[in-house]
Amino acid sequence: MPMNPSAVSLRSRSKIRSAFTQVRGFTLIEILVTILILVFGLLGMIGLQARGANVEFESYQRGQALSLARDMAARLANSRDIVSGVVNAAVSSTDGSVYWGNGPSAQTPTVDGGGNCVPGAGVALAEAKFEVCQWAQALQGVAAKDGASNVGAMIGARGCVIRVEPPNNNALADLYVVVVWQALRQGIEPPAATPANDCGSGDPFGAGMRRGVSVRVMVPDLTKPT
Repeated sequence: MPMNPSAVSLRSRSKIRSAFTQVRGFTLIEILVTILILVFGLLGMIGLQARGANVEFESYQRGQALSLARDMAARLANSRDIVSGVVNAAVSSTDGSVYWGNGPSAQTPTVDGGGNCVPGAGVALAEAKFEVCQWAQALQGVAAKDGASNVGAMIGARGCVIRVEPPNNNALADLYVVVVWQALRQGIEPPAATPANDCGSGDPFGAGMRRGVSVRVMVPDLTKPT
């Protein structure tokens, strides 16, 4: 018995529609999978960029800290005539408890009505305070501002002059110049019982947030023994 041409045509169209629907369905799934892969890839790139920005900023902070530590080290290396002022308990300490810059217990620099550091007029202690006053202002970031905020230094920058007593090698003064700051993310802090760990430790930054650098300075005794 011959088949009805209309029935054949309907069957053919039905198969074509079914095949088309299957192809269309697979294409949408592939598109969704592709979009998902792209989204994960973009999220990964954003994460890498964020981590890269953090690493770059921390490197910038460390570079600033080294610059500030070396600046103060140079001041102390040339301070033979004011050593008695530098080793005074108002300027330095043996345990890092005296610190300058930012923080609730930071020392208050001696400034005039315009906020400028007051020269010491040849008096050893006053001259030492003048040197650390300039350093304290640099640690506070006064060199650059964003509105009313100081942004010229690291986050929470603090500095200490830590004495080694008695000085080694018969030096007039044996000192560590220490600069510490607050990191963006938790990480490895300076080891315990080191100058970078001790400086301003009474006012902590938070667990894993301390970073620090130190430079040792020895002021030699150049007097000829008699």
